[in-house]
Amino acid sequence: MNSQPSPRSTPGTGPEVLRDQIIASALRRVYGRLPASTCTAYLLTADARALAPAMTVETPLSFTIAPAVPVDDLTWPTAQAHRTGSVVVCDEECVRNVIRRSPEALIHIPVPMVVVIAPIRTARHRFGALALRWVPPREMAEEDLRFLRAVADESAVRLAELVERGGSVEAPPVPLFVSGRPDPRGDDVAGTATPHPPVTAAWSAAGGPFLFQLQRLATELTAAVHTADVLAVTRARTVRPFRGRALALCLAEAGHLHVVGAAGLSRGVVNRIEGTPLSQRTPETDTINEIAVKIFPSVRALRLGYPGLDVDLEREARAYFPLISHGRPVGCCVLEFAESGDPLRTEEIAILAIMLEQVGQSLERARAYEAEHTLTRTIQRSLLPRSLPHLSEAVLATRYFSAGEGAEVGGDWYDVVPLPDGGLGLVVGEVAGNSLDAVAVMGQLRSGVRAYAAEGHAPATVLERSSRLLAELDTDLTSTCCCVWLDLATGITSIATAGHPGLLITDVRGRIVRPRPPPGPPLGAPAPQGYRQSEVQLTAGSVAALFTSGLLDTRRQGSEAAVDRVIRLLADHRDEDLEVLADRIAGLGRPRESRDQAALLLVRYEGARPEDRARVARTSIRRHDFHAVAEVRGFLHDLLGRWEVLPLLDDLEVLTSEVVTNALIHAHSEVELRLREYPDRIRVEVRDSNPYPPVPTALLEDEVSNQEAESGRGLLIVDALASAWGSSPAGRGKTTWFELAIPGWLRGRRRSGGDTEAVRGTRWGTKGGQVS
Repeated sequence: MNSQPSPRSTPGTGPEVLRDQIIASALRRVYGRLPASTCTAYLLTADARALAPAMTVETPLSFTIAPAVPVDDLTWPTAQAHRTGSVVVCDEECVRNVIRRSPEALIHIPVPMVVVIAPIRTARHRFGALALRWVPPREMAEEDLRFLRAVADESAVRLAELVERGGSVEAPPVPLFVSGRPDPRGDDVAGTATPHPPVTAAWSAAGGPFLFQLQRLATELTAAVHTADVLAVTRARTVRPFRGRALALCLAEAGHLHVVGAAGLSRGVVNRIEGTPLSQRTPETDTINEIAVKIFPSVRALRLGYPGLDVDLEREARAYFPLISHGRPVGCCVLEFAESGDPLRTEEIAILAIMLEQVGQSLERARAYEAEHTLTRTIQRSLLPRSLPHLSEAVLATRYFSAGEGAEVGGDWYDVVPLPDGGLGLVVGEVAGNSLDAVAVMGQLRSGVRAYAAEGHAPATVLERSSRLLAELDTDLTSTCCCVWLDLATGITSIATAGHPGLLITDVRGRIVRPRPPPGPPLGAPAPQGYRQSEVQLTAGSVAALFTSGLLDTRRQGSEAAVDRVIRLLADHRDEDLEVLADRIAGLGRPRESRDQAALLLVRYEGARPEDRARVARTSIRRHDFHAVAEVRGFLHDLLGRWEVLPLLDDLEVLTSEVVTNALIHAHSEVELRLREYPDRIRVEVRDSNPYPPVPTALLEDEVSNQEAESGRGLLIVDALASAWGSSPAGRGKTTWFELAIPGWLRGRRRSGGDTEAVRGTRWGTKGGQVS
């Protein structure tokens, strides 16, 4: 076997061309001696996390080659060869095992075959692998395996030399397709001449390149659920492969054009397109109205066609494609290119038109899903409490999870009910099934429980009446329920259950109490013995948890083991902020991909407080009332004076103004401001009706996202000044909260009755509690 000389760079020859020469030479040598059904070189991606096809010999089955394979997924023999450094032979049984472990592999190996992979690596570098597949399967001779390994090793040496001279070896965005015929100039043997060029565009209108790209697009769009998913797939399969720089996907809705996704475009360009009437003449609307592809090789050509159009001068060529779905135009795709001239060849235009038809159908499907998803989630949120009570004797936190990723809704609920005697009623319930019927029953039950509780009935009586109510609703559905009445003055807690687990309690020392009230049947089922209740004493600092079964990973752990996990979390983290504790329980007690609905309700009993020492305060700001932010500052001044922590005012004003203003801009609802004083800190909560969390950073993927994050940059100030902060669900909306530490010297001044007004306006870093 002839050894391969080092690749020589010629004028105009870059590292990528030299890489392609080395790989093409190896593939042609292997294919010439071992004519396989597919013959492919895989190289590491830029982040070294996956092996992606870099080049393949064009054969009738070349379009079936596997896409990027994670290097740590040893299900795939390609990853095995790369990780172990050994030649891997995967016979028919091995192939069937791959499919059993990864069913998505079927589209790449749909028929019996044998796969052989040789790693491309040296002692210092691991580049990828050469993968060959034979259909039908064949026996592999030892000398053939040695030959394959030798070619792979020689290629690795040549690639290593390229790297040592400063070149980069990584997989291109789309694989290159080459002919398996030897070059008549003999470079496949000598390796010194420039080989005939591979099909670098990889977009021929027939054969492997086109089928490979079309197959990848179809597979990825099938898995795309949301509009953002469709945008990501379209960007990956159209922008870089077609040498583009930017992309916008637009849909026609109610006579106007709406940008449903953009990548690489400035906010000004997006704003120009957004809301354009279809009756107005623009490149986008004409593309839809005329159902025509429009190509402009330069800014000048675009301005000639559309005088007065505001054009981004940083781009040159543009292409506009109609998006077709079910035989009608539904929108358009805008592609922008950095260089002038005809950006697309004729065959590329034809291929893009076919691909974008699939994109149009996927966009409509994603939008329909999102509309239905939004409707059902709105129904669910409307049945949750609007907000939780703000009490000095107790702190509350809740979490609520919708059922599954689809449009399903379920019957889990929680509620917090003020009782006539001044106590607090805590309720969780779970209607069987995930359906709109379950939601309807849940809404009626929740209203009934609230009404019976407001009449002053005990928990057992509330369950009895609620069970009769459900029986009279003419439904086959039943529901579990747990009612807990807390006397805020004494800590005495009354508990009754209807087929539902009771609450879990941990005291200040971490001891767990599991009250076991007399069990009763689910609501709606016959209850000949009625319902009974029991009592338990809460001490100051105790934390109690109520939840529905969907919170627990009972399928893998069993019911008791799952509850034990929650118990350990309660005991180990009982002193944490209740919102943080709720996140811990919700994150560890519930499977990440669970399709079950779940509700969690936590309460920390603070104990009764003297009337002359109010530790909580609240105020509200009307929707979009930005002038009220100034009134909030006056509210804070008066409050901190009463609490004897006036030196905190400057920092507290800055933080509160940022968070309240952010809520007024985005929530489109009334904003509630709540404060709670602790001996060592002040806690501030800003509650609104927008369930989506704020964006705390501007480090996003593109300019459009950066602009959307503009208002979230103020939260960086919160992060810098607050001793702790976060955002969490609360009722139908969310709570953004932060805490300011009370420095030790100020706590001492308060105890000694010193004059806090004398140091009004002093600023210090609240995280360290030191004067700065």
